[in-house]
Amino acid sequence: MSKCSGSPLAVVALCLSVSTPVVASDGTTTRYIVHFEDVLVEKAMADEAAPATMSRPSPSPSPSPSWHRGRLATGGEVMELTAAEADAVAASAGVVAVEEDRMVTPAGGIVDSLWRRQWYMHDPKVGIDATVAWVDTRGDGAVVAVLDTGITAHPEFDGQLLPGYDFITDAQGARDGDARDADPTDEGDWTEPGDCGSSRSEPSTWHGTHVAGIVVARAGNVQGIVGVAPEAKLVPVRVMGHCGGRLSDVADAIVWASGGEVAGIPSRPPVDVINLSLRLHGACGVAMRRAIEQARSRGTAVVAAAGNDSILASTVSPANCPGVISVAALNRDGGMAWYSNYGDGVTVAAPGGSLGQFGSDDIVSSVDAGARTRQRPIFKYYAGTSMAAPQVAGLVALMRSADPLIGVDEITTQLVDNARPLPGPCPKGCGAGLIDAGATVDAVVEDRVLPRPGT
Repeated sequence: MSKCSGSPLAVVALCLSVSTPVVASDGTTTRYIVHFEDVLVEKAMADEAAPATMSRPSPSPSPSPSWHRGRLATGGEVMELTAAEADAVAASAGVVAVEEDRMVTPAGGIVDSLWRRQWYMHDPKVGIDATVAWVDTRGDGAVVAVLDTGITAHPEFDGQLLPGYDFITDAQGARDGDARDADPTDEGDWTEPGDCGSSRSEPSTWHGTHVAGIVVARAGNVQGIVGVAPEAKLVPVRVMGHCGGRLSDVADAIVWASGGEVAGIPSRPPVDVINLSLRLHGACGVAMRRAIEQARSRGTAVVAAAGNDSILASTVSPANCPGVISVAALNRDGGMAWYSNYGDGVTVAAPGGSLGQFGSDDIVSSVDAGARTRQRPIFKYYAGTSMAAPQVAGLVALMRSADPLIGVDEITTQLVDNARPLPGPCPKGCGAGLIDAGATVDAVVEDRVLPRPGT
């Protein structure tokens, strides 16, 4: 093991000077997240927070090294390094892990194209039975954060939105001319041939707007659709733009939405549930795991799409992170959708659409009409686990509205215990079954009126 030691940045600086040459002009660099032992992180934060005194004058601020890209709210440092430099840093004393700051992409949003067309809400066989849950609550008092491509103006969101944030650090990917800011508006994620590893052009998906509509679209406005929790409020958080988004941005956004502190951004009270209709392949890394652990410790439930790769859900993050409610997608007949990830990593399932020739078998929700930039609000059918996950997030909002004191573990237990058998086949595993909003909220209400243990 290297003898590099000191503060987090000092560890890296020393390692780069003694273990490997400075990045060569032709050296290929990659963004990494370097995680340090807690004692180093705590000392660095304490040093930065300590006020200057007569005996300890405040040092002049020194510029960040050229390879340093910022610090995560969970304590990790984002750095631009070569593979050799990353290996050297990983072998250093005080370093817990080094993970690539990979790009996350929407987990669904497979496109096709209003109450009667929302079969997933009310169909007696394959729907989630939302109308029964609404007898008790429609989500009043609950708050949901959707971490996605951002939000666009739509009549379905009138009076539904709370202030959100744009966490994208890459101004080019954000397409808004700057880095992080207080405007979570979706600027469009269209692509040209050659962009994002694709050989063809693609229109903007308005993925975050579609997901948000499934959760909180207004009721009673005589148009469009109704969300699962139409009286809940939504915090739109932009973490993906052109070609997706960075893992580090998603991790910070999870911390912020759950009431944690992120440097330079005003804090907010914790939301009740975070929806993550996004995915990247591989194990749950340190950054994502720590962010989710912190969120759950503050009482925020985390729901994630299982992914649309037709593989084991346990191989896709953040659905495979500890404590996450992972959601598979069902088709119009109530069986596993052909594209959905599956297996032991799935917690529950919800309708995601069939992705067939008939769009009406998919999930209708709010989007924008623009092929590139914003034009006007419309509705469109999409299919995917990205559409299934927000139905579960909406149900969690109903549960929190019915019982504000229900804990994150109890939320998962109630979802699992009250799920019903699938109407169709899922031989590869779809978790506990199809979510049942009516039965789940009824159970939460019943438990609420009973004395809690120790009271």
